[in-house]
Amino acid sequence: MRAILVPPNEVPTVWIEVKPLIDKALAHSPEGADANDMLRPIINGRCFLWIVVDGDDIESVCFGEFTEYPSKKGFHIHGWATKSGHDFDLVMETFNDSVVKFAEVNGCDFIEAKIRKGLVKKLKTLNWNDTHSYATLTLR
Repeated sequence: MRAILVPPNEVPTVWIEVKPLIDKALAHSPEGADANDMLRPIINGRCFLWIVVDGDDIESVCFGEFTEYPSKKGFHIHGWATKSGHDFDLVMETFNDSVVKFAEVNGCDFIEAKIRKGLVKKLKTLNWNDTHSYATLTLR
């Protein structure tokens, strides 16, 4: 298994396979976003898409973008999903190494992720900290 950062110009070649996974990652998002909302930012290079492949099969996706604060730069992960809906143990270390290196090379001070509570336990084994909860209030 290996993680691949998909170049923006190659996104159309994998889109039919990654779209359902991105939709799965965003399914519980209060923003109501879906894969189609993410396509333009990914193709424009504002959002970054990783896939984990096992042979020729795409097993998982991870996607996010840089966040700029007055004195720090971060990388915000919008979502992770696996094809099976589980097996995160098999792909998290692969993603973690690739995403961490990417963030470091791009001058990020931190990585943040909006994830489901069950995934927090798995990320803790990779030295991530559960620093706070993410709460939302839907207005409409």
